[in-house]
Amino acid sequence: MAEASKDFRATFDAEKRDIERELAGLDKVPKTDLQPKIDSLVQQIHALEKTVTEKIAILPPYDARMCVEAIKSMSEQLSLLRTKLVPKPKFSFKSRKAGSATSSSTSSPASTPKPASSPKPTTTTSAIDQSLFMKFEDRTGEHIFIGSLPRPQDDGVAKDVALTNLTDCTINLVHDIPLGAIHIKNLKRCTLVIPPVSGSILLHDCEGCTLIGACHQSRMHTSRNMDIYLHVTSEPIIEDCTDMRFAPYGQILPPEQLDRLFEVAQLNASKNYYDKVKDFNWLRQQQSPNWRLLEAGEIKELAQEVLAKDRS
Repeated sequence: MAEASKDFRATFDAEKRDIERELAGLDKVPKTDLQPKIDSLVQQIHALEKTVTEKIAILPPYDARMCVEAIKSMSEQLSLLRTKLVPKPKFSFKSRKAGSATSSSTSSPASTPKPASSPKPTTTTSAIDQSLFMKFEDRTGEHIFIGSLPRPQDDGVAKDVALTNLTDCTINLVHDIPLGAIHIKNLKRCTLVIPPVSGSILLHDCEGCTLIGACHQSRMHTSRNMDIYLHVTSEPIIEDCTDMRFAPYGQILPPEQLDRLFEVAQLNASKNYYDKVKDFNWLRQQQSPNWRLLEAGEIKELAQEVLAKDRS
């Protein structure tokens, strides 16, 4: 395993140097070639991130953390360069407002006790370039359904989703629109239902939420007091998190419908590492105090309540 880890780091470092070299020369790329070059770099960074997640089991904790931090740094650098070099598109998707005061008041889940302190905010610039995503942001006390957004072009291509600055909301992303990565930032006391997706679930700065989701990889940062019902085909990662509670995904839809979504997302429905959480802040052999499994009596059936709001 030590030799495999050494070989992987050598390969990782070589690919990292290539990406950093391309980032350094991005301001010299002709404007007509700039967007395709940025798109190529996004794909390279995503591919490298996926490889790290797949190999996380063979890496020593320090090496794993260094790889994740390097990917995060490259993503943030690319986002800053894109903002500097490419004018931001004026068009963005608009989400539907809540239908009435009644629906707004009934969509909030039960309040959770306020923790002693809020999650530590991230100090680096967010790597999320939301101009490229289907997104919902800056909402309070609403029920949110992805089907309320205008139908995106290229229906067969998986779309990424950004959920930002939401409080006391229920969020339903279950739809026939294929989804890629789900980027979640600064949510408070929300309940999210996410279908099987072909990419990652990436979460930052969240508190008191319930997340129900299925993905290839899961990374959670600077969050606390969360119930996470997860199906993930690689070991999930937490960092700077406390009081994180995990349980299996569950049967959120009839079997034939759910099986079809797993197939579309190319997720292995029989492989689930929800209980193999890696805590990058806990390098000892003993169980991390920052996460645990939900006991049988603590598990709640919340997905159906959220999905029912959008059934005709």
